[in-house]
Amino acid sequence: MKSYVTLPLMSLSAMTVLSSFNVSAHGWVEFPSARQNTCYLDGGFWTNEIPNLACQAAYDESGAYPFVQRSEIAANVPNYRDMAHVKAIVPDGELCSAGDTAKKGLNIPSSNWQRTDLTPDENNQIELVFFGKAPHNPSYWEFYLSKPSYDDTQPLTWDDLELIDTAGDVYVDTEKRYRMQVTFPADRSGNAILYTRWQRIDVAGEGFYNCSDITLNGSGTVPPTDPVDPTDPENNLTPLGYFVAQGFGPVEAGDTVRFRTFSATGSELVDLSLPITATNATTWSAELADQFNSQQTGDWYVGIWHEAMKHYMFDTDNIYANQVLAPNANFSYALSLIKGDTQPPVDPTNLWSKDAVYNQGYVVTHNGREWTAQWWTRGEEPGTTGEWGVWR
Repeated sequence: MKSYVTLPLMSLSAMTVLSSFNVSAHGWVEFPSARQNTCYLDGGFWTNEIPNLACQAAYDESGAYPFVQRSEIAANVPNYRDMAHVKAIVPDGELCSAGDTAKKGLNIPSSNWQRTDLTPDENNQIELVFFGKAPHNPSYWEFYLSKPSYDDTQPLTWDDLELIDTAGDVYVDTEKRYRMQVTFPADRSGNAILYTRWQRIDVAGEGFYNCSDITLNGSGTVPPTDPVDPTDPENNLTPLGYFVAQGFGPVEAGDTVRFRTFSATGSELVDLSLPITATNATTWSAELADQFNSQQTGDWYVGIWHEAMKHYMFDTDNIYANQVLAPNANFSYALSLIKGDTQPPVDPTNLWSKDAVYNQGYVVTHNGREWTAQWWTRGEEPGTTGEWGVWR
């Protein structure tokens, strides 16, 4: 039997406004697919059946964290116009994880990274598609291609890249996708890494950094769609309480964390359980929140509202700041810790039975306590015979 430590169902509580924290980006290169997106879509990381050897190596290094956080391969570079500053924050060998050591599995050199076949058109262009989970404007784009001399058995460095194209502020379409024509060198073919940088123009310097493994002169394309003006997101959800309360845990390998949400009538809406391993023991809250958020359609969210950026996000640097946000205050939730190291209780062998015969001195267990027969008895229930009865 497992033991449970459960937080009570939470109702409306006041939102705490944070003065400063490191923020995370929201989006990924969908075509040609970025590494973290490919591994996420391939799946298998919850059942130990990852089909791709490179994704398996990344999982062995960083767990599922970089996959479920596929929208947050990002770094904050306040002086983002200065490439020396960018390269200091996103250093050589850590380009595919945007310098985040918690996602360093994405940096592993491997010939097994799944590649997208690309055939540039007559203008040597392909349409790059970026899914904007939380669209950001104003911003700008830079596209780098690994040089012909790059050895894919070595970690990717800035010197391995050449800038091949740029784009300014691009509109997002109705499906939250940015679509851009990227021009490739006419003489390039074969395997390469396309490195996309999407930089917000803001004080924090939030930027996205994605590695897409490609083969030029292959086959395949994405039908273009005319972009439309974006609509601004709204801060219209109600905070029910903190996702992870102070003092929750400790959460250790072998445990399971369970998250549930309930309707105004108490009906269960979502029930998610996340097994805790050595690789996600410190990142489980972000993984569980991302699982939940990816299932929602905008009416629920686990995270915070960032006023300057005008979007909801999960604060990975201060997990205690994140709240459960719902359509209104009539909804509720519960976060439970199921400890994996609790030994099941041993059922007593001397349980009382109404059909058994008990002689004087016989000891039975009933309703959680032991009783001793004072004389011969049968059918008399312990606890009902009074202070001077047969069972004492």
